[in-house]
Amino acid sequence: MTREHRLFVFLLLIIFLSPLGADEARPLTARAVADAAAAKPNVDASIAYIAENLLKVSDPKEKRALYAFFGSLQEQLARFDDARTSYAEAAAISAGDAESMPKKSSEQLVLDAVRCALSSGDYTTAERYLNSAVRNSNDEAIQARVKLYALWADLCRANVSADLDESVVMLKAYISLKSMASVKPAVLLTLWYLTGEPSYAAALKKEFPASLETGIVKGGVQLLPAPFWYFLPRKEAVLPEIDSSGTEKIASTEKDAVAAAVQKTESKKNTAQMQTAQSAEAVQGRESSLRRLQLGLFREKANADRLVSALKDKGFTAAVTTETRASGTTYYIVAVDETDGSIGDKLRTAGFEFYPL
Repeated sequence: MTREHRLFVFLLLIIFLSPLGADEARPLTARAVADAAAAKPNVDASIAYIAENLLKVSDPKEKRALYAFFGSLQEQLARFDDARTSYAEAAAISAGDAESMPKKSSEQLVLDAVRCALSSGDYTTAERYLNSAVRNSNDEAIQARVKLYALWADLCRANVSADLDESVVMLKAYISLKSMASVKPAVLLTLWYLTGEPSYAAALKKEFPASLETGIVKGGVQLLPAPFWYFLPRKEAVLPEIDSSGTEKIASTEKDAVAAAVQKTESKKNTAQMQTAQSAEAVQGRESSLRRLQLGLFREKANADRLVSALKDKGFTAAVTTETRASGTTYYIVAVDETDGSIGDKLRTAGFEFYPL
């Protein structure tokens, strides 16, 4: 091979290999990781891909944006503890916004972490975050959320309905405060949920007809199965009910009864299918499959027994089982067996909501 021939081959190698080398050297971006994760065959694969590539992202603003994106995905899947960690990691990174990714301030990310802590019932961590620099924010909307979330943290401590009185007074005051206008839908929803008074649902539908909060009271949107909502000892537990003509009605159950149950967020099944999956158990000695419909989860057995009595009055046979969490707390689960496919419709007609176990 002549010298000129060798030089020509060398130049060809440079031309063809340079783009490959440039691609390999190009740092990962949050947008690239998010897009690749979206193309994975299932949500578990997406989560594993993001977790793996977080370690490879070197640019602080890209890592911050990817943590924030990861947190939003985990929160949508009701993985609140993981989401809280991701949001907190993002908030701790001092960097700007990444290109082609949602823009969020560090204060907003801290509040996202607070919301997830509250959703999992961890009010101690929520208060720790709220007592950080975010409490001194000059942003009125941020301050409104700080006040609302601080009140929600107090609600987490409630054991009986009487513990709600002071919080209800504060929430009523927030309705008329101009500085709290940005969170008024959430305030009205909380008051409706705690007190059972239809006037708060009516105010939501009138003032905020397109809001998610209005969707909840009308029955078109369901609250995430978060301990924060389902463990509150409400004064009057209300359920959204939509009759056959499409008219919204608010149906009440026994006081302090939680008629909508917590669906487990840590499932061995695909989390993306958690809220739509209907599992069947094989029952020995029966030819048909049996489903259990969970109507309530309580910290006090008396409340579970009260719901069982309310169900019995409506003609349903319910059972109470126990579940002990890692924290050592025992919860009492109220469930009804579904054998012929009609029990679920009958429960809704009677004003009870449920989740399939």
